[in-house]
Amino acid sequence: MKQLVAAFSLMFLAISATVLASPMHVRFAHLDKDMDGQITLAEAKQDKEVMRQFSDLDEDDDEKISKKEFESFKP
Repeated sequence: MKQLVAAFSLMFLAISATVLASPMHVRFAHLDKDMDGQITLAEAKQDKEVMRQFSDLDEDDDEKISKKEFESFKP
C-alpha cells in the first residue's frame, strides 16, 4: 500500500511540474538544443521572433541568450 501511495505521489509531482512549467520556460528549453542553459545564435535560428530580437536579448553581448536574458523576450 505504501508503494502504491508513493507511486501516485511521484506521478502527481511529475504531472504538476509539467502543468506548472511556464510557456516561456518551455520555449527556452525547446530552443536550447544542447541543454547548456543558453541559446546560441545557431540555436536561435530555429525561431524567427527570437532571431529578430537576438541582439536586444543578448544584454551582455556574448552571442548567447541566458535564461535570465530570455525573460525579456516579447513574442
